[in-house]
Formats: sequence, structure tokens, C-alpha cells
Amino acid sequence: MRFLLLIFLSSLLILPPNSYSKQKIDVNNYLDAAAFFKETMEYEKAIDVIERALIKSKDSQLKKYLGQLYYLAGHSKRALKAFTELKDKDWLVFLYLGLVYEDLGNFSLALDNYSESIKLKKTSLVLYRCGKIYYRQRKYAQAEKFFSQAISADSSIRLACYYLGECFFKTGSYGQSYRYLAKAINFYPQNKKIKEKLAVVKKKLGERFFAQELKKMEKKRKELILTCYKREQDSPLIRVGLAKNLKKFSFRTGENFKFTCGRNVFAGEGDKFYTVTLKGEEFVLSDYEKDIVYKRFSSPLEIKGDNVPFYILNLIYGKGSFWHKEIDRAYRGDLKIVAREGGMTLINIVSIEEYLYGVLPAEIPSKAKPEALKAQAVAARTVVSRALGRHGKEGFDCCSDVHCQVYQGASVETLPTTEAVKETRGEIITYKGSPIEVFYHANCGGCLRADAFGAREYLVSKFDSKNCEISSFSPYQEELWFKQERKSFCSHTLNKGNFRWQRVYDSEDFFLIFGFKLSNLKSILPKSKGDCFRYKTIEVATSLEKTTLNKDLTIRDYFDKLRSSAFRAEIKFSPQKEPQMLFFWGAGFGHGAGMCQEGAMRQAEEGYSYKEILKHYYPNTAIEKRY
Repeated sequence: MRFLLLIFLSSLLILPPNSYSKQKIDVNNYLDAAAFFKETMEYEKAIDVIERALIKSKDSQLKKYLGQLYYLAGHSKRALKAFTELKDKDWLVFLYLGLVYEDLGNFSLALDNYSESIKLKKTSLVLYRCGKIYYRQRKYAQAEKFFSQAISADSSIRLACYYLGECFFKTGSYGQSYRYLAKAINFYPQNKKIKEKLAVVKKKLGERFFAQELKKMEKKRKELILTCYKREQDSPLIRVGLAKNLKKFSFRTGENFKFTCGRNVFAGEGDKFYTVTLKGEEFVLSDYEKDIVYKRFSSPLEIKGDNVPFYILNLIYGKGSFWHKEIDRAYRGDLKIVAREGGMTLINIVSIEEYLYGVLPAEIPSKAKPEALKAQAVAARTVVSRALGRHGKEGFDCCSDVHCQVYQGASVETLPTTEAVKETRGEIITYKGSPIEVFYHANCGGCLRADAFGAREYLVSKFDSKNCEISSFSPYQEELWFKQERKSFCSHTLNKGNFRWQRVYDSEDFFLIFGFKLSNLKSILPKSKGDCFRYKTIEVATSLEKTTLNKDLTIRDYFDKLRSSAFRAEIKFSPQKEPQMLFFWGAGFGHGAGMCQEGAMRQAEEGYSYKEILKHYYPNTAIEKRY
């Protein structure tokens, strides 16, 4: 395909436009050639290709694509003419008309066209741009509405939290302003502008507000009832790292328990909060509310109860991600504290089955059909069966975050997810008798990849659908992949922002996030791609340097933590060729290898068994019961 395209491109460059005016043309060849240039941001060359094609054909695809190219190249008046000449306008045409009118300074018509786009399809890009227009017009109540909707459509648009905080501040809702700015500073902890605004909001709220909030929280903590449970007796134990580098932490449980370090023992009382603080090489045990020290211990320190969970305060998970939270959590099993590198490592020792009770509801919605939950249970159990010792140098087997799999303890347990664990007790996925290395993710975007983590006999690249054989895509078809919703198992998700997503940054946004002017960005060039149109290597050129980005997470993190590495980037230039806007059009959420969780949920709705679901995502494997 690429070879034929290069031949076609060569012929275009050699022949003058009028030399083929009487010949029939294949519109797709021209669209592919233009898409080839567009991906490398050579917009003028792409425009030339489409303008040549329009001499012979009046195909609406050509006109629609030309409008997009004109807009990106800084020719908004020409783009407006191309789009308005189209008889049939879809959500994408109205979206671009909104962008064009914004660029031309007609914000009323921009909002009108964005509104038409929303009627046909609600996208985060349009919602965000509506929010920005109202924000700049100082119509903060309207801006609040659209920024809130943008977050609902795609919670990964982290910058919307900052603007929402600003809007609430302007309308005098300081409590709401604090809520969203606190989220924003978690996402961007070094951002000076967000820090300054958060400080202003805190001052407006005053010390009394925070004292009252703390009082409410402490009351809620004391009133929380910790339910008794029966410990699993015949399931292997696992050590889960809950937190590292702690200076102190506080907790309680609902029954009497013991602190133990060799012969140094202290009897703890049920329903009483304790704090453990690291001072030098010692753990200092004190009262949570009063200035009373009960005991000093050396490392390691074990905290053992019986049949009531430990309730731990202010644990952080998802640091820097859009799911970042600082929250209280309850955990089954026992606790262990180890002094390490100037901080404390907090470890939960729990049976594998009880561990899974706290994994499933954190990884998949408990409202999913039972067969999807069972598929997730077997996959998660297989993960942990291979993870034993993965973090051995840190003193535990696996962590509680996405690096291993998300574990949130007894606090999130639900009846459906616990039942799924029980019904698949001891079952794991194997290949030739050994546990496989299980990968799973939220949404593959309709295409499963096999190249994310090296070759595996049980991972294949295919469409996530009944007809799963993957076909060859041309450059133009690749681009359409990101702007259309190809039917697949995971396209039915209620979280549409997981399947297809967009990001947009104007000059103000870009400087806030990246710390340098958008005008200094020169190009974003693809260097290599893997399965499912995912970038493996990208070169980012600025006025100061060129940066080469390799691997999935590196690429995603660099660009403000994108949902996946399956995307197309577009820079919109001014007539003077200065960058004005940056767009991303993406597919899927996660690395795209192994089980697509939202695809599994759809298969369960269609009547697939959990074993059939796992066979679809991990072919050539078996399910074995190990205990």
C-alpha cells in the first residue's frame, strides 16, 4: 500500500494539474495522498493534491477534506467556503465550521455551529471549545455548564478542572472552586498559576471553612461501621504495597488488635484511632487526637487483627492521573510497616481471593454482567499469580496501582464482584501449563494489538468484533478510524470518551500545560507505528530542540497523559504559519493488548460465557483450577 502510494505521489509531483483533466480519477488515491501529507503536517502539499482532484471530481469527500486542510493551514475563509458548499453536513462539518468561525472572530456563529454538532454527536472537543468561548466572554455560568459537560464526556481532560475552578471563583462559589482547583493542582503540582489561584481561593474560604470541613470528615470517620468478615483459610497469601515513603499514617479497626515487633508488643483498642510516625529509625505509636505516645518500635512492625478490616486514612492512588485521589480505605488481612530509604512502606498481607474482592470493583464496573465479572476475576487472579515477588526488592509482591492492578480493599467490595471471584475460585489462564502474562485495559478502540509488550503466542492483533480479521488500511482510512465509530464490541460502551476521544489546546491552554509557547512548536512527526495505528516513535520539534519519544507511556505522558498512543495530531497554523491550536483525535483507553474490559462487558451482554470471552482475548490458552 505504501509503495503504491509513493508511486502515485511521484506522478502527482511530476504532472501539471491540467494534464489529467479529461481522465477519470480514483478519488481514494487522492484522499490517501493528501492524508499522507497531512499526517506529516505538510498541509499545503495536501491541499494541492485535493485541489487537483477537484478539477475532475466534485466528490463531497474531497470538498470536506479540503475544508479541514484549509482550516489547519490558516486559510479559514477558504475553509468556510468549502464547508458551506456542502449539501449534507454531519457533526464533523459543524465542528469544523465552529472552529472556522472562532478563527474568524465570529463567536456567535461558532457557538451556533457547535450547537448543531452537539445535536448530532456530543464530543468533548466541542463542549470544551464552547466553554472556552464563554470563559473569554466572561459568561462564567455558561462556561461552567460546558466545562462540566466536557469532564462528563471525557474525565481525562484534566485542564477543564482548572477552568471550572476559575469559573466557580468568578461566580462566587468558592467551595466548588476549591474542589476543582484542588483536583487541578493534583494533576499539575508544579503549575505556578494554579498554585496561586488555589491560594487565593483558600484565603477567600478562610480557616473556619477548612476547620468545619475537617470536623465533618472526622465525624464521618468515627461513625463508619467496619463490618466483620470471615478470613479465607485455603488461599495463598500476598503482600500488597499500599504506600511508600510515608512519614506517618493513621488508622483504626473495629476490634482489639496487636502491634508486634519481635518481643515488643502493644495491645491496640478497637474503634480507637492511632498514628504511626517515623522518627529516625524508630516507629512512634501515638494517639491520633491527643499528644500521647504509647510505644516505640523498630522495623519491621506488624499490625494484626482478626475479623475486622483496618481503616487507613488519607491514602493516595493514581498520583498525577485524572483518577488521582486522596481517600480513606479499609483493608482485610494484616498490615506490616517497613522503614525504607527515609520513609515507611505500608504493606497489606491478605489472601489472594480476598485481595481480588478489592481488585474487581476497582477495575471493572460491578454493574457489568456476571460473565464479564468472572472473566475479569480469572484475568486478575492470573496477574497476581505471576506477580508474586514482582516488587520483591521493595518488600512486597505487587503494588496497589495500575502498574500491577488497582486494589482498593474492602471499601469498594460489592456483592456481584465478590460472587464472581468466588465462582471462579482458584482459576487462572495458562499456556502450555504455565500462567500467562495477562494484559488488560479499559477500551481497545476497536483494535487489539499484539506488539505492546513483545511477542506472545496468546496475543494477536485483530479487530475486537465478531469478524475479527484485521484488514489493510490506507492513510485516509487510518485517519477516518479516529473520527468515525467503527462497530466493535467496545464501541457500545456508555463511556464514549474511552472509545473515541479528542483533545484541543489553544495558546493559553498549551502554555499552562507545557510551559512554553505554542508558537514555538514546529511539528509532531510520526517516525514509526505499531499495530492498530498506534505510534511507537514520535519526533517533536520546537524552536529550541527536537525530542524523540519512544514507547506507549512516554508518548502519552508527554502530551498531557493521553488516553492511548493511538491518535492523530494536528497543528492549526495562522496565515503567517504560526501555530495557534493543537488537536488530538484518538481511539481507546490503555495499551490495547489482551482483554478489552468494555469489549468483554459487551460480549457478556450478548450471551458469551466468561470462558468464551477469555478465549477471544487470549487465544491458544486454557483455564486451569489451581486450588
